[in-house]
Amino acid sequence: MNSIYLYCLAGPACVAMVKQLSQQEGAGIDEHFPLLTLERDGVVAVIGEIDAGEFNEQNLQSMEWVGPRAYRHAALVEKIMAVSSVLPVKFGTIFDSAESLTRLLTQHRERIAVFLEKLRDKSEWSVKAYLDDERARSSVSAENPAIQDRIAKMSSAPGARYLQQKQVDVMLDAALRVWVTDQTRNMGDVLSAHAVENAELRLLSSEASERPESMVFNGSFLLSDPALPAFRAALSALQEAGREDGLTLELKGPWPPYNFCPDLRVET
Repeated sequence: MNSIYLYCLAGPACVAMVKQLSQQEGAGIDEHFPLLTLERDGVVAVIGEIDAGEFNEQNLQSMEWVGPRAYRHAALVEKIMAVSSVLPVKFGTIFDSAESLTRLLTQHRERIAVFLEKLRDKSEWSVKAYLDDERARSSVSAENPAIQDRIAKMSSAPGARYLQQKQVDVMLDAALRVWVTDQTRNMGDVLSAHAVENAELRLLSSEASERPESMVFNGSFLLSDPALPAFRAALSALQEAGREDGLTLELKGPWPPYNFCPDLRVET
């Protein structure tokens, strides 16, 4: 028995696009089933049938299996976003029947409608900041009078100088932590002033970010279309101010508002 796979919830404006996309091969995550819509009181669920048995633990742990399907899921939601505000759902959201999905739509109809209206002409943008530790340490050291005083008074004797350098390193580590905290707090304050909402996300390792620098800021911002130019200008100013100190800011988007969705778990 086939199950129902949910991509996103949107407004009626998406129906024509879904019909058009359903004629294209590989539009959904399962090429064997077409894309469909299920509408309830003005809220449209973009769905498709799937064999739920394929979403087993072995497949879900395989990037070769998950990767292309998750990509198609995200790509479809972004296409829907071009014609309607969307409430995206995570990859692998499955209902055992159209009736169970309808129950969710009925139970949360008002919350979904309010959210879709709120998201009209808005999208999510991500900002990540990376720090070149060596450049930042050099900059913080040069601007800290106490550290410079300690360096100036270091002994020329190797043994004493080694111990004194260790003390300077401890001072510099502490000063750098304070500096990073101040910088990232300022980033959040400056950028959130232009956003409808913002969310602080976890920092990623260099392995996950695929960058050699340390990630020191990771935030998502829900922006209205008119606010985007001012947001970009503020980001550019932050980037310019931090460049000499080893800070690099990265803007990506627009994305569906994954980090700002309401909780739609079915209440029993």
